[in-house]
Amino acid sequence: MFKPLIYLTSALLLVSHFAIATPGKALPFTPDHAKQLRVMISSDAKNEADDDFAIAHALLTPTFEVRGLIASHYSRTAAMLGNTLPTMEESYKELARLKKVMGDSPTPLYRGARQPLGAADQPLSEGAKAIITEAQRDDKRPLYVLILGPATDIALALQAAPDIADKLTVVWIGGNPYPQGGWEYNLFNDPQAGNVLFQSAVPLWQVPHNVYMSMRVSLAELAVKVKPQGETGHYLWQQMIDFNRRASATIKDIPWPKSEVWVLGDNPAVGLLLDDHQYHYQEISAPTVNEDLTYGKGTQPRKVRVYQSIDAHFVLEDFFAKLQLAYGQ
Repeated sequence: MFKPLIYLTSALLLVSHFAIATPGKALPFTPDHAKQLRVMISSDAKNEADDDFAIAHALLTPTFEVRGLIASHYSRTAAMLGNTLPTMEESYKELARLKKVMGDSPTPLYRGARQPLGAADQPLSEGAKAIITEAQRDDKRPLYVLILGPATDIALALQAAPDIADKLTVVWIGGNPYPQGGWEYNLFNDPQAGNVLFQSAVPLWQVPHNVYMSMRVSLAELAVKVKPQGETGHYLWQQMIDFNRRASATIKDIPWPKSEVWVLGDNPAVGLLLDDHQYHYQEISAPTVNEDLTYGKGTQPRKVRVYQSIDAHFVLEDFFAKLQLAYGQ
């Protein structure tokens, strides 16, 4: 084949690959191929209604090649609310629905652990195996594992294959503010996995509760910016409204959810891969997690990156814009 034609063909393939990460209209720019990242996402998608927004954001981001979605459990918090359904399977079904709504996204979907670490005869989950396989793959692009729920599957992977710790970076949405710590949803669902993550050698970026709670949106804002954006936007909106209605009717003794306000608390994991907010974090000694979920002093000279703030405007507007560009009229 004539060499200029080879170059043209390669360029066209590159443009088509980076134009958009999932079916929809092409975005009007092509990211630098040298800066592409591999991403895997672990999500307890059916626990609330915000995970879907972050996953859609990731799938619409052409700088990412999302190598897999892992359905995670939320068994301890579900039990508090009297939910006896198999929570990992509920997350799996929700992720499958979202993939279908987004044009049958080809991103692989894996089942995660069914229970927190320490459960009797707990096998290595399909999701943990997928993380190990991806980390050991011969690919020079950086690998990031985004944890939007409990750290069970990444902990299982690190326990089974400690050598992968220098082959990936974990971004975890979880834990309460420092120095005290305390009860927080994602950490509560598997405190032992949190300890494994803190005491491992893997590079860790932690986005604690005080930071991810700054991602406030109103239902009116979502009605204007998300709902009109095709089938995907309508699905994201409707599952949010449905959950908000159910939770408000069920949970009477705490001021959550608020009547017309939500938090898209998982989207920072996506935003930090686009821009790591270099002046918004501190490197601290890795803590241990006490039984009451407060932080104890770590025993190893191990540092973790803990975010103190997030540019919510940047992260949310990037998501809203990509959704509109991909699915808007």
